[in-house]
Amino acid sequence: MNKRLLLLFSTISIFLFTSCFEFVEEVSFNKDGSGSAVLTINLSKSKTKLASILLLDSINGYKVPSKVTIRKKVQEIVSKIKGTKGVHNVKNTLNFNEFIVTVSCDFDNVEALNEVIVNFSSKKHIEAIKKDRHFTFNEKNKTFTRSHHFDLGKEFRKTKNQDRKVFETATYTSVYRFETPIKTTENNQARISQSKKAIMLHLQAQDIIANKQTIKNKIQLEN
Repeated sequence: MNKRLLLLFSTISIFLFTSCFEFVEEVSFNKDGSGSAVLTINLSKSKTKLASILLLDSINGYKVPSKVTIRKKVQEIVSKIKGTKGVHNVKNTLNFNEFIVTVSCDFDNVEALNEVIVNFSSKKHIEAIKKDRHFTFNEKNKTFTRSHHFDLGKEFRKTKNQDRKVFETATYTSVYRFETPIKTTENNQARISQSKKAIMLHLQAQDIIANKQTIKNKIQLEN
């Protein structure tokens, strides 16, 4: 997660001060490093409350964003992803009944996937992300690495105390799938599936913010 993604959460969740949400990152890799990705923000556990809040003009001194505003913010990101070289079949859903947002795409290689992440970043952090890539895949050594170079805790500390409640019960889940079985994983919180071709990491957002847990991982695939 990075600054623009944090801002997107805030735009969508600015009126959710005590609500919970889940961010899910799913990536399926082919042997050549191409693949598909799905990013999801799931607010369905608070859908009853959200439906009521959307009827208000403001809450706790904040203007409640309209459905039009939320759609616009999501479409801005989707449009940038569609213009990314090496990225195809970009789709998105915005469900105001269940309050679930998804963005999906296919990518030619991990470089293109990293460019997708850049689209969620502020201009200030773009060069750093391009230099320190969030995803790497070594086809020769059969290693996949998920890195993280953004200090979410630093940005979190800049927010108001009442706004921080949005993240009290928030969770982050990543699911990576491979055509080749997984041999080892460096993140001891990650769980390898029975087939050994998928790995899941489920963390509390507060633990990531406090640096108690990390989304970083290095996965060794079998040769």
